[in-house]
Amino acid sequence: MRKTTPTALLATALLLAGCSGDGDAPAVPEKPDSSIAPKSASLTADLALPIEGYIFSESELGLLTDAMSSLAQRCMKRSGFDYRPDDVQPPDIAVMDRRYGIANSHTAAEYGYHFPTPKAGESAIKSLGEAGRVALAGKPLADGSLDPDGGCIGEAKRRLAGQKAEFGPDKIARELNMESYVRSQKDPRVLAVFRSWSTCLAAKGYRYASPMDAIDDPEFGSEKTSPAEISTARADVECKKKTRLVRTWFDVESEWQRTEIEKNAEELARIKQHKTDQLKKAAAEMGESR
Repeated sequence: MRKTTPTALLATALLLAGCSGDGDAPAVPEKPDSSIAPKSASLTADLALPIEGYIFSESELGLLTDAMSSLAQRCMKRSGFDYRPDDVQPPDIAVMDRRYGIANSHTAAEYGYHFPTPKAGESAIKSLGEAGRVALAGKPLADGSLDPDGGCIGEAKRRLAGQKAEFGPDKIARELNMESYVRSQKDPRVLAVFRSWSTCLAAKGYRYASPMDAIDDPEFGSEKTSPAEISTARADVECKKKTRLVRTWFDVESEWQRTEIEKNAEELARIKQHKTDQLKKAAAEMGESR
């Protein structure tokens, strides 16, 4: 698979992920430089968007997911089910690494535009049987999808977020985060650097109008990474570095985000506090269960 990391836990699938962030939440230990996607090889390693203090980093989402899984496991035990969440982790690739297309020279050289896929054993969810799955996630919705607020998963989310509050990243912060990304692609400064990047790639023998065209090329949609994909991805990152595409795009997006954050300061202050409260509860839960 490429573009999105695989999800190992049902709980993870129920989270609405944002970008990396900070804020006044309990400190979440930083992971060491990953052998899969070392920060030292990334053009986004030192970049943090203004909205990031209001959404959740990968490590913060990991803490929230672990706490939710721990609560759900205890809930399942009370219901008579021996449920153990899958012990499989997705590759340690930060969202910012892919926000502006591929931006890590190491992953480009190793995987092209693909994400490395971790080995997974038999899913604990499948082994539960129908009654166990209903206990875990509630009865399926009318369209057959899982109820994000059902069963032990729903109970765990309410414990962490509050009975009526939104679990995980707040909708307003997520929408602002996405809107800035969409708007920034139409900014004249970003369009100009796209043209510079495209010219750089053309000189290397590759023709794409934008970084999204490269990463979405159907030729690179197969299960295995081809030598052609790797060479294209490497040239992609090299041209991003040469043209300062990532920094330019980031600066434009940050400018728009700062304006919107100022306009919505009161609401975003509430959102930031709710994020902090969730992480405090998650940290307390994991401290009790370890």
